[in-house]
Amino acid sequence: MLKSLFAARRPLAWLAATTLAGVAGQALAAYPERPVKMVVPYNAGGGTDVLTRAVANGVGKILHQSIIVENRPGASGMIGSSLVARAEPDGYTLEMTAADTHTINPHVYPDISYDARKDFAPVAQVGYLPYAMVINARLQASTIKDFIALARKDPGKLTYASWGVGSSSQVAMEMLNVSQGLNVLHVPFTGAAPAMQALMAGQVDALFVPLSLAKPSADAGKVRMMGLAAPKRFGGAPDVPTLAEQGVDVIASPWIGILAPARTPQAAIDTMARAVLEAVKTREVSDALTAGGLEISPRDAKSFGEFLVQDYKLWGDTVKAANIKAE
Repeated sequence: MLKSLFAARRPLAWLAATTLAGVAGQALAAYPERPVKMVVPYNAGGGTDVLTRAVANGVGKILHQSIIVENRPGASGMIGSSLVARAEPDGYTLEMTAADTHTINPHVYPDISYDARKDFAPVAQVGYLPYAMVINARLQASTIKDFIALARKDPGKLTYASWGVGSSSQVAMEMLNVSQGLNVLHVPFTGAAPAMQALMAGQVDALFVPLSLAKPSADAGKVRMMGLAAPKRFGGAPDVPTLAEQGVDVIASPWIGILAPARTPQAAIDTMARAVLEAVKTREVSDALTAGGLEISPRDAKSFGEFLVQDYKLWGDTVKAANIKAE
């Protein structure tokens, strides 16, 4: 059934957003002429914030201009995203965010205050977060196939944690539920840290979480690693196999990228995209991103826009199949 989630996709508004930005854009003299604000719709010190500051530092050096990171957390990233959607489309307000705000939330929240496809223009993808599936170390399962067998044996008995209804962590696990015909029950928590604590304490049985959070606990024997829900092994942890290698075709690795308000001049987008793609190639930035658990996989504005079309459908199909709704 999971193959249907990757079925033929048709172009959506993100492709048009890049074109519209080009139509609206006129030559920008020496952009950027003043500091650029990069909004992070999550808390300071969190994973996306740490990655953003590494990118902002590298881009600032290339453009010889300050890139000011501003945290606007709340409502699953929707507060910061709404701010950027309403910002002046002049290239001086951008957003660095994760898949949750733009390709997951629109399918989960009926009253979302922005249109993820029409109110933004893609600038650049930086990479993606390889999500690892980890389980309670006391559970009688050594491999993902063992876990699936346990779940099928006692439907509704096993549970999994996430950091909230509609979060990428929940939707990742629902990809496994849907593709394998499982009924592992959801127990939401208020963040990744408490979800991991609950798993280690044996309060829940499984969790999808960024590898950067999973691996230290797995190495310490506090949880057991099942594998990565990623298209390939992570360069920072090449010993961790993917789920696909083990015959379970689940890909759930949220992108991290930069977006601008719709109608931002193409000249500004192109300048920023070039700087981002150059920055992530530097040793200083790439080392910081890898240490932060990011698989560096840069895309320019056009390629990122095309990818967003596919990703919107992928997560949306899973949300629909699993009937995930935020009340």
